[in-house]
Amino acid sequence: MLEQLAVTILAENTTRKRGLLGEHGLSVLIEADSYKILFDTGQGLTLEHNAQQLGISLNNLEAIALSHGHYDHTGGLLSLLEQATETDLFLHPAALQTKYSPSGNIGSPICDEQLLKAKVRRLIWTENPTEIRPGVYLSGTIPRRHPLEDTGGLFWCDSEHKSLDHLRDDQAMFLESPLGWVVLLGCAHSGVINTLDYIAQITGTSEFYAVLGGMHLLRASNQRLESTLEALEKYKVQKLGPNHCTGVKAIAALGNKFGDRCIDCTVGTRWQFD
Repeated sequence: MLEQLAVTILAENTTRKRGLLGEHGLSVLIEADSYKILFDTGQGLTLEHNAQQLGISLNNLEAIALSHGHYDHTGGLLSLLEQATETDLFLHPAALQTKYSPSGNIGSPICDEQLLKAKVRRLIWTENPTEIRPGVYLSGTIPRRHPLEDTGGLFWCDSEHKSLDHLRDDQAMFLESPLGWVVLLGCAHSGVINTLDYIAQITGTSEFYAVLGGMHLLRASNQRLESTLEALEKYKVQKLGPNHCTGVKAIAALGNKFGDRCIDCTVGTRWQFD
């Protein structure tokens, strides 16, 4: 278990703080005991600016972990690796595959494994549950078991839109804080319910203290949204921070359901879980 845990949003769609910038994407700084770990890198348009405005150095990162291979979570990786040269990089092998949506190429700007290996201390693949540091873990590939949950949109592996991308690279981070388990979601393309069920299976827990991040409920049916609310209630979530791709309708539903337990999760927000 971690003795100290702080989480800061460095890149996200919105901000309410002076001098900070929003972009469609996500990047979260985790300070876990003596370690600094970055979960996703946003598009790369605002990460360094926001970190500087917040007085945060990204030169001494112990590790970078990627939730999946979309541009809005990996776009800042290349410029970041020019600064953080002694860092470990954790990602699923499928994160380097080509990725398309109706809007075009949405994949990572770096799909060259050898280039990545040359720029990091270690490149660690995360098909399976993986420990980054004691108390900090990645889920690896999340089983898709709930009948209502899909990837949240139309995604393909090719520009001709012939091969569906099931986004097997989608993964979540979970941290054992002094207050309980904290789950960080990149986009939850595997589904929030599937993700929490799998982490509960891995950890043996029946409760999560906090669930933060993108939930990809933009196009969710009312039935899926209601099932998601029920799952969050079942796991007795005390702090809920939806952002990024969750969607206005879903964020409103979460706020109505959980009241003060639903917390701000915009750029510059920082929480202490100790």
